[in-house]
Amino acid sequence: MTRAFALAIALALPLAMRSADRSWTRTSVWSAQRTPKAGPARAIGAYTAGCVQGAVALPGSGPGFEVMHLGRHRYFGHPTLVAFVRRLAEAAGAARLPVLLVGDLAQARGGPTPTDHGSHQSGLDVDIAYTRPIQMLWQPLAASEREGLQPPAVVDLPTLKLTTAWTPMVGDLLELAAKDSAVERIFVNPAVKRALCRKDAGAPWLGKLRPWWGHHDHFHVRLKCPSSSGECRAQPPVPFGDGCDETLDWWLTEEAREAALARQRAVHRLAAAPLPGRCRAVLR
Repeated sequence: MTRAFALAIALALPLAMRSADRSWTRTSVWSAQRTPKAGPARAIGAYTAGCVQGAVALPGSGPGFEVMHLGRHRYFGHPTLVAFVRRLAEAAGAARLPVLLVGDLAQARGGPTPTDHGSHQSGLDVDIAYTRPIQMLWQPLAASEREGLQPPAVVDLPTLKLTTAWTPMVGDLLELAAKDSAVERIFVNPAVKRALCRKDAGAPWLGKLRPWWGHHDHFHVRLKCPSSSGECRAQPPVPFGDGCDETLDWWLTEEAREAALARQRAVHRLAAAPLPGRCRAVLR
């Protein structure tokens, strides 16, 4: 073997390894997984850069809930997340609220998704519709009807005004979710936060409701890292107080709207955050 040939191999090996490293982080690799990784339940990494071992599936329907878009295969989560959805559905039923329409949880092994989410990767996030279509408020929906369903928007995005789909039941549902001890934070449209601040200012649970762009037809629940998941990376805790202050006022300004557009452009330019090395084993 000549020195030049040996040097070429030495240089090529790291490049090949780096290429392989990139391949296992592709969204298509993670979305192709159809079964959870066996083993003790663990949320691994960050909500926006992680995976989940020992995930369980939320059934397509159950007492008090129905899952939308089953064809996307994003109805898996850490057992604590599935337990939360069941618990919230039961509490909503006891409060005589409509059956929950549940959106995305995570993929079978978590990880990055091809569309719609930067988060939902570690099995601890779930999207839930604020309400149901008015004509189907109290009647069940077949799985086929839920496949392409777009929940009613409770906020008109151009004007940031509440729509006719907003009712006191939406606030009651958000309160039930925020009061659950497993919940870390809930992302809602700023107009939703404003409406509830006008009604319930000072309520401790309001602090968990965090204004975020979009979220006009669903709210996004994020759970705390389970105590058994030492590799789970938590977010900083929510600030003290109800969040009904000048920060909320900013979210309702034109500056905030422009910031949202700038963020969308930046997301398209930036590479996804690297996954923890532990996630490679979750794929095997």
